Amino acid sequence: MGNSAYKHAVELPNPKNDAKLMAETFRTAGFTVIEGEDLDKTAMSTLVDQFTEIAYDADVAVVYYAGHGLQVDGHNYLVPIDAQLEKAAQLQTRTVPAEKFLAALPPDPAVSIIILDACRDNPLARSLAKAMPASRSASMGVGLAPVQANSQTPGSGGLLIAYATDPGAVAYDGKGINSPYTTALARHLTTPGLEIQSALTRVRADVSEATGGAQLPGTMPRYRAKCSLVQSLRPRLQLLHPPT
Repeated sequence: MGNSAYKHAVELPNPKNDAKLMAETFRTAGFTVIEGEDLDKTAMSTLVDQFTEIAYDADVAVVYYAGHGLQVDGHNYLVPIDAQLEKAAQLQTRTVPAEKFLAALPPDPAVSIIILDACRDNPLARSLAKAMPASRSASMGVGLAPVQANSQTPGSGGLLIAYATDPGAVAYDGKGINSPYTTALARHLTTPGLEIQSALTRVRADVSEATGGAQLPGTMPRYRAKCSLVQSLRPRLQLLHPPT
């Protein structure tokens, strides 16, 4: 899923292209792919419900999101294209909490992966900070916060969350049609026989080189066992997308 055409912020050039590249990468690797772009709040919320049903018994479930995101009080919120964040209450009514993606994961997969390329410089976050009380605006951080998964989180035994950059830092769109992070993901993540964490280590090295060390992708792994995406029994990628 890639959100580029924001109505109340400057359009992001790459997320839509990044989502297409990831969809094609996984499709070529034999995954079932559902892809989408430029989604409003209603579409994003509906897709979380659809994902919950479609991926319920999957051996591998992957969610990829590129677009704007923000963190407040250590919680992450993904931003639909129609979000207008000029009042404090709109944080709850105009965004999609990242925790909703965690709750939508299968209950017992071999591995679940959430990929968040949502750490860009965000003008919507700045406008929201101005509208919030001082005590809360001070809790707004740069980039995204580490996602908190506990024993009650479905799929947390095999959960891996991948970030475009370390929590609290800002990611770059790059000069090409795809971000440095997604370019590296497409190059390494579906390499046959390559364990997921090893692939993400290569991604981190590529992005660091491409950005002169300014951007370093991070992960939060909670594995039960090592796993290669292309060697899973029933690989399935679900990219949230409204029906056409």
